[in-house]
Amino acid sequence: MRTVQVYLEDSYLRELEAEVVEIIDGVVLDRTIFYAASGGQPTDTGSMVGSATYEVKEVAKREEIIHKTEPLPSLGERVKLIIDWDRRYMHMRQHTAIHVVSSIAMKEFGAMITGNQIGMEYSRIDFNFKDWNSEISHSLQARVNEELRRNQDVSVLSMKRDDILKMDGALKVDERLLPTSDVLRVVKIGDVDMQPDGGTHVKNTSEVGEIEIYKIENKGKNNKRMYFTIQR
Repeated sequence: MRTVQVYLEDSYLRELEAEVVEIIDGVVLDRTIFYAASGGQPTDTGSMVGSATYEVKEVAKREEIIHKTEPLPSLGERVKLIIDWDRRYMHMRQHTAIHVVSSIAMKEFGAMITGNQIGMEYSRIDFNFKDWNSEISHSLQARVNEELRRNQDVSVLSMKRDDILKMDGALKVDERLLPTSDVLRVVKIGDVDMQPDGGTHVKNTSEVGEIEIYKIENKGKNNKRMYFTIQR
């Protein structure tokens, strides 16, 4: 993959200069701050400004990172990337909240995460958990908000695959869903969570606010889907 994913090192960059290196089923850049939809986190949107303004409607990760724009820029054109910051920042807050929720649910309630989806208005997490009830929801919500209020720093590490997989509680998804590389990007949230992750996050849990769990759905014998919102 030719595109340097700058957002993996700095999720707070809102603008960046880049060059169009290929036009295929969209725009390939030498570097980007636009997050390509994956792992339950939606695509970033925004614009590229060069000889004209090109609206970035979607970003997809394939063999290359493809930016779907209207209209298309020219090959070799220098463009200024501008992300929709309100959208990105809400996704960052929701994503960090999901990590804290999934960590507490696993450690304290024995619920294994099987999927998630981040949104602007709400996020959802699927759990393998048989006997969920309103008391567990209230307890989980209280514990998560307690951890968020502790103002815990969020950091990004590079760790050997074998080392992170050996850590108790670090693996919260099927190992087959992880990248196959020997070194993995790991997101650490204070002392509450550490897990491989390729998404964007806030720098401190104080930026998240508080969550409210507002709905639980049955999605099978042992599967529950939990919906939560966060304060804006």
